[in-house]
Amino acid sequence: MAPIEVLDLPQVWQQPAYDALVSTLESLELSPPIWKHTRRRSEILHEQESLASQKKGEVTRYLSSIIKSPLDWLADDDQRDLVWSYASKRMTERCGRTAMGEVVRQWPFNERDGDDAFKLVIREPALTGDSLGFKTWGSSYVLARHLPRLEMSSLSKLFEGPSRERVLELGSGTGLLGIAAAAFWGAPVLLTDLPNIVTNLRANAESNTPVVTGRGGSLTVGPLTWGGSGNEEVDQDLFGEPGQFKVCFSP
Repeated sequence: MAPIEVLDLPQVWQQPAYDALVSTLESLELSPPIWKHTRRRSEILHEQESLASQKKGEVTRYLSSIIKSPLDWLADDDQRDLVWSYASKRMTERCGRTAMGEVVRQWPFNERDGDDAFKLVIREPALTGDSLGFKTWGSSYVLARHLPRLEMSSLSKLFEGPSRERVLELGSGTGLLGIAAAAFWGAPVLLTDLPNIVTNLRANAESNTPVVTGRGGSLTVGPLTWGGSGNEEVDQDLFGEPGQFKVCFSP
C-alpha cells in the first residue's frame, strides 16, 4: 500500500462531493491484520510500515477537519451524518484498540495443506467495561493450532472410532479456541461464558457453523457462571447430565 499523500485528499475548503468524501474515508480504513502464522518477518515489517504511513499527524488533522466541519454544502442530514461517522471511525482506528469499535478478524488454519485449509471469522465488540471476554487472545490461536497434535497424542483414546466425545470449553470469550476444536476434531463442542459474553459468543458460533459442520463438528452455546444458580447464570438444560463431558478445557 503506497503512503497516503494528504495533499491529494479532497479538502473541506474545496467542498468535495459526497461520493468523493465517502470514497476517500473508506480508503483510509485501518482494518485489523489477518493473522497468519507463517508470515515472514519482512512481510510483517512491510505491513507495519504501511499502517504507520496512515497514522501520520497529517491524516489525523485531515479527519479532524471533516469532523468539525458543518458540511453544509452536502444535500441532506443523512449524508452529513454518514460522513461524520466514517471520519470518526477512521479517527478511532488510529487511537489504539481500546478506542475502536467492534472489529472482525480472520484466523487461518492449515494454510499449507491446500484443500484442508480453512478460516474462522471472529467478531470482537468494542472493548468497554468488563471487556476480557470480548478480546481474542493470541494464546488461544497458538493453542488452537496444536489441537490436531493433541488429538493424535494425549487425547487419542477419547477420539478413537467414528464416535466423538462431547467437549466443554470454560470461559470461551470470543470462541476462537472452542470453534477451532469443533472444526479440527469433528466433535460436538459446548462454548460457555458469563451471560453478558454469551450474545457475542453465540454470534461467532453461528457465523462459523458452516465451516464447523462441513468438517463434522457442531457447536452449542450457553451461559455458565461459577457459583451461579439461576437460569440466566447457568443453562440448566446443558449441565443437567453428570459426566457428559470427557474433555474440558479453558483458554
